Amino acid sequence: MNNMADPGPGRAELGFKEAVLSGFNFLATYGLRPVYEEITFIRFESAVVFVNVYHGRASFELGVEFGRLNNPDEKLSLYDVIAWAGAENAEGFGQHVVFQVSNRKGTQEFVPKLARLVQQYAVPFLRGDAGAYQAANELQSRRGDEYVKEVNLNPIRAKAEAAWRSKDYAQVAKLYSSMRQDLSSVEAARLSYAAKHAPASRSVQ
Repeated sequence: MNNMADPGPGRAELGFKEAVLSGFNFLATYGLRPVYEEITFIRFESAVVFVNVYHGRASFELGVEFGRLNNPDEKLSLYDVIAWAGAENAEGFGQHVVFQVSNRKGTQEFVPKLARLVQQYAVPFLRGDAGAYQAANELQSRRGDEYVKEVNLNPIRAKAEAAWRSKDYAQVAKLYSSMRQDLSSVEAARLSYAAKHAPASRSVQ
């Protein structure tokens, strides 16, 4: 997640490194120590796990990543951990950019908030709990599959919406039938209506 672009002059003045080393000092309780420090990226490691805290060099996005040292391809975001805990709504936590700060005041405000979220939800991951990692990885994979599905279905939905507005019920029925298992209640109702009225409509190829 750490953008390798040059962070630019004056970036150190935002105080990210100092804020992380102070706000995340509780990681020592779980045997995690800083092993790599720069002005936009701090990595902590124990004998079992790692924690990366980053401030995107180009995006200015703050984030945290978790993984086990014996699985170098594994990387869970703080969002993945909070989703595993079922706390997305409680924390108002979005899947993409959560905290984006470009000044010292924002850094001082939001780095401690990240630390609080880690303390509250990520303890099993800090301890290297295999069950927690497995469950979070599976959830991450399912969410990824769902995202790909939505990307693929969006064009069909857009075409069906246009056909619905033009009252081309044959085309509506054809398009919604192709994604029957993924219809919303509104779309299912439209399919039912369109199926009944399709013979009187003009099908668009």
